[in-house]
Amino acid sequence: MDDLQTARVIIGSYTESMPHVEGKGKGVSLLSLDLKTARFEEVAAFEAIRNPTYLAQGKDGRVLYAVEEVDDEAQAGVVVLQIDGDGGLNLAKRISARGSAPCHVSLDSSGKRLFVANYGSGSAVAYGLDHQGLPDDDDVMVIQRTGSGPVTDRQEGPHVHQVLVMPGDRHVLVCDLGTDEIARYAFGDQGIGSEPDVVLHVPGGSLPRHIVCSQDGRRLYVAHEAACTVGAYAIEGDNFTLLSETSTVPADFAGTSSCAAIKIHPNGRFLYVSNRGHDTIVACEILADGGLRTLGWYPTMGRTPRDFAIDPTGRYLIVANQDSHSLVFFEINGEHGTLTTIGEPFEIGSPVCVLFA
Repeated sequence: MDDLQTARVIIGSYTESMPHVEGKGKGVSLLSLDLKTARFEEVAAFEAIRNPTYLAQGKDGRVLYAVEEVDDEAQAGVVVLQIDGDGGLNLAKRISARGSAPCHVSLDSSGKRLFVANYGSGSAVAYGLDHQGLPDDDDVMVIQRTGSGPVTDRQEGPHVHQVLVMPGDRHVLVCDLGTDEIARYAFGDQGIGSEPDVVLHVPGGSLPRHIVCSQDGRRLYVAHEAACTVGAYAIEGDNFTLLSETSTVPADFAGTSSCAAIKIHPNGRFLYVSNRGHDTIVACEILADGGLRTLGWYPTMGRTPRDFAIDPTGRYLIVANQDSHSLVFFEINGEHGTLTTIGEPFEIGSPVCVLFA
């Protein structure tokens, strides 16, 4: 990307309104971004899809996976799209999500297995992929979580929000917002183990939403949606040791906010989290011991920053403002981790997920 003037960006959006969102999106949109002027332009859109709120790309960049976040288990699905040479988006396959309200999709490093987090039904699903990157209907495993938490209106049962394959592809972490647990499962050629071998209990009622591992697999960072904190953990074998708990909002902030996305910069030195309500991206330095030092807060020029993406070179960041229907482009200072906005917000309906293609 260093030598390019333009980048391709993929956006997932809410196409239908739900209690927490006004759905105005087209579906999955492929955009062209001029890196010098920060101007976005739509290249293609795939509209025959409902609420594609999270996306993942295959290893070769030609296959795209999207969840359909709907509450009806019979209708909730995973859609596989192929990106052709002209940038068109074409349907390759649609399968059942095996649960309700799927909210996250991810892959292992080999691109041979696909994982889906079903928020509504509280399950994690693993699909085997064939040589074309298409899910195998006969190679599916469902892990049904159980339990609850102290926040009765949000934690009446399990709510899986993310499935993350740890570096090395030997374990899978299931982030369960409904039970305040991060459950580790063994992972190998035969899929996921049926029971967790380690369960990390985070503070009750904090609602762990998204997680990210350091590249060496020795650190875990957990974004707590309700608590507006990031828990930093050291990982040594089967032990997860809390290093620090860092607020994602300023100490004097008196409003209502909740965390959403969490990402580590490609250089491994900085961590970023989006705040919905405070409507900022908080930047943190990752210290030598794995703890965090807050660098500052950067307004997203919109409401409800649901997701953001950092390009592979670490130079740019794009944030999706769900409720003000906009994308905002930032430049990242690779030495200091600070953010600077470039250009004006780009209007797009209910953006939820962002990927650099």
